[in-house]
Amino acid sequence: LRCSVCLTLLERQPSCYFRDRQVYCRTDYAKTFGAKCSKCCRTIAPSDWVRKARDLVFHLACFSCDTCGRQLSTGEQFALIDDKVMCKIHYMDTVDDGSNSSDDGCSSDGYNKNKSKRVRTTFTEEQLQVLQANFQIDSNPDGQDLERIAQLTGLSKRVTQVWFQNSRARQKKHTHVPRDHNPNLFSALRQDMNNNSSGQTSLGDHDQGPGMGKHPGTMFNSHAGDQSEQSSFT
Repeated sequence: LRCSVCLTLLERQPSCYFRDRQVYCRTDYAKTFGAKCSKCCRTIAPSDWVRKARDLVFHLACFSCDTCGRQLSTGEQFALIDDKVMCKIHYMDTVDDGSNSSDDGCSSDGYNKNKSKRVRTTFTEEQLQVLQANFQIDSNPDGQDLERIAQLTGLSKRVTQVWFQNSRARQKKHTHVPRDHNPNLFSALRQDMNNNSSGQTSLGDHDQGPGMGKHPGTMFNSHAGDQSEQSSFT
């Protein structure tokens, strides 16, 4: 008994596969009928670890953002737009760009027909700590410092700049409050930011944030799986 592709003797093989009147060894059966990676289009071996997004399957190393090329980690949120994987940051940038372009379209009466709601960014505890620590050092950083802080937090430069603008506005607001009502300005600022952060809408596995209805992408949480457990050969 031999494999119809490689002609290897199958007598000592632990298993073989029969399909369309042809006999296959495990390797050639997987190459011929196995799943293909949606990114590199190569065969996914039964022992490969994979990530799944809807009906798409990826090699673990191939599951990366199509915009920046960064490999996505387990539990990290991502979006699918036209079967392309996008990390959360670049998905948000896409939504923001769509919102800005829709704001430019007005009717002849002067009213905006396609105005959409702004998508609010959710900050993690680690991101807030980095932002607030840098705010203590310099509340109005220049472009180079903003770029550095954005890289540290994983946020876009635009989101980082807006955070500093809002923080300066809050600090200015608190300085007009009588001293006996606010003895520690930074403590009040941090409390205000934490309250604001906890009130954001967090994107779940299948939830869409405000203003996302016009975009085909949906945020998911990534997870890894063993292809050998998820694929069976009959």
